[in-house]
Amino acid sequence: MKNGEEAVILLLEAFNRLGLEYMVVGSFSSNRYGVPRATKDADIVLRIVAAERERLFAVLPKSFKIDPQVSFEMVTGTWRQIITIPTIPFTIELFELSDDPHDQSRFARRNKLTFLSQDAWLPTPEDVIVQKLRWCKGAKRSKDFDDTVAVIAVQGLKKLDMPYIERWCSEHGTLDVLAEAIAEAAPAWEDDDSI
Repeated sequence: MKNGEEAVILLLEAFNRLGLEYMVVGSFSSNRYGVPRATKDADIVLRIVAAERERLFAVLPKSFKIDPQVSFEMVTGTWRQIITIPTIPFTIELFELSDDPHDQSRFARRNKLTFLSQDAWLPTPEDVIVQKLRWCKGAKRSKDFDDTVAVIAVQGLKKLDMPYIERWCSEHGTLDVLAEAIAEAAPAWEDDDSI
């Protein structure tokens, strides 16, 4: 295994083979809809029970080091398990699908797309924007703001379901950050009548 993309492909193959319910989130999802950037981690949301988790861990390559401790992620209030791949280095965070209303909504709306040459489940671009803004404000991470700007710039406001985005941003208290991201993304489309 040479890089993180190869690690994610192996994981997606395992998910699909086992019939698990999942969604690729984080930077890999924003890369799919925006401007790709390098990353040293992958984030996956799973609806999974203990027996399925055991089957998954049994089929993963030996180079995947699974942290036996499950931790609590503070921004979204969900449980996560960390897999490291020391030889690359690369980290995969597996998040359990939470009861959070937006977490439930984005999981229900996810789309099956071709991603890294695999069939994979990803959130909609709208849900990537909503979640990235939530992380940006809650965890104070500038890369999430930059990813949001990139997704808005590439997708264009006319293609996005803005009422849906605005409703969740209002719920999360991120409308101000959404307005900033739209303003920063505007030069990408302001001279293009097709967007």
